[in-house]
Amino acid sequence: MEKKEAQLQKRLRDGDRKALEQVYIQYKDAFVAYLSDRVIVRDQLEDLYQDTVVSLFQNFVLKQLELESSSIKTYLFAIGKNKAAAHFRGPQLVSREEIEPKEAIYQIEKENLSEEQLALKKAFERLSDSCRQLLRLHYYRGLTDKEIKKMTDYKDINTIKSSRSRCLKKLKSLIHE
Repeated sequence: MEKKEAQLQKRLRDGDRKALEQVYIQYKDAFVAYLSDRVIVRDQLEDLYQDTVVSLFQNFVLKQLELESSSIKTYLFAIGKNKAAAHFRGPQLVSREEIEPKEAIYQIEKENLSEEQLALKKAFERLSDSCRQLLRLHYYRGLTDKEIKKMTDYKDINTIKSSRSRCLKKLKSLIHE
């Protein structure tokens, strides 16, 4: 094991926050690149990285971990890979409350909206529940088609794409009525 690596591990075992910060900064870009094909939503990837670094730090401090045959980077990536796999393992069903926006979030003063925004809001309210749900998941929450498929009853990604396209066409026609 390299001397610098051994010193960094000792600092982590001692609970050194500067060592934690060093690890966080040093491996973030490589970690993001490594898992970007597994985790699509950037916010999720950043949350996953933070959780992973916290787990690494806890293992060093609480378990007095000593890595002899691997590096901090390898260990960090293994934790991240396992956390990503656990997060996406199996269907993740979401309750309607999680999909439907909270009323407080959408309480927008009418005088603050332009005519176009008001027309969009009215047209959106006239869409079917399934269209509103699909558009919210994709555009408001930023979910990918894969993630939407896991959360809903759509049979495949192509169905999601065509449904979203139909919903957008319907929304446009409602706006121009």
